[in-house]
Amino acid sequence: MRFGVINIDGAYVSAFNVLQEMSRDDIEVYHYNDSATYHVPPHQHDFYELYCLLNGPFTFHVENNRYALKPGSLLLVQPGEVHWPELEQPPRDIERIVLWLNPQFISSLSIFLPQTLGTFGENLQKEQLIIPEEKTYQVILGLLYSLLYEKNRADADSPYLCHLILSQLLVYLGRAMNEREMPPERLGARYREIMLVHEYINAHFKEELTVNDLAEHFYMDKNTLTRQFKRIIGMTPGDYIRRKRLETAHALIRQGYSVLNAGYSSGFSDYSAFYRAFCHLYGQAPSTFSSQTRKNRTAAYRNGK
Repeated sequence: MRFGVINIDGAYVSAFNVLQEMSRDDIEVYHYNDSATYHVPPHQHDFYELYCLLNGPFTFHVENNRYALKPGSLLLVQPGEVHWPELEQPPRDIERIVLWLNPQFISSLSIFLPQTLGTFGENLQKEQLIIPEEKTYQVILGLLYSLLYEKNRADADSPYLCHLILSQLLVYLGRAMNEREMPPERLGARYREIMLVHEYINAHFKEELTVNDLAEHFYMDKNTLTRQFKRIIGMTPGDYIRRKRLETAHALIRQGYSVLNAGYSSGFSDYSAFYRAFCHLYGQAPSTFSSQTRKNRTAAYRNGK
């Protein structure tokens, strides 16, 4: 399915907001088209962030989840969730619309949108990715461009119109989130099955786990599992298990674990396999990364004195 992008001559493209902090107490919206996002380290906000990718694909991390974003998908990051874009070499320009929502302002709309706003809480604790139907996505995209238009116009009526547009946007986002609960035949016969596999890997990737184990556990043909998992998640089950282990090892090394302990604690039983995979993904040996991390910690400690 191909998702179009409304063409308004690249309107309202702004410089990247390096501070990543809200200056308003309601909403802020940005249209970026650059590679600046690659320089953003893992971070968190005290506000909601809606990420709408306009070209792609592009990989984004939220807490322990990794999302392969494409045009037509949306990512909603909750306040306090650690998130970051995945570094690629060489960096490339990424066009995206980013919407920031102040939680207190969103709560103030509960009188008008009680059912919709209920979505922005417990229902999002396990899932940040939103994949609307094409028509719903086009409406959402149009509303985001309307917010950009009002931001650019900035007359006396613009704040009120922005709030009205946002109210519509929240309704459509709520609908899109509810679409995730549709019967499997609406999302593809294998969708729910693959998402169960995805959740199982997230819970068991540190254990001895192979594609054959997954196929046997879920009573699926190995080739079908691999093909459908790659179609929905963006990589094969084996690649996803390896990536989860590497990301965990990377995080443990940053926390001060030794390279050996980080590798084994993340599910690697063979150090040479861990070494090769780490070098391939991160472009440096785990020992080099560990040494750099220790130096950075020492420098930060000295600077803090």
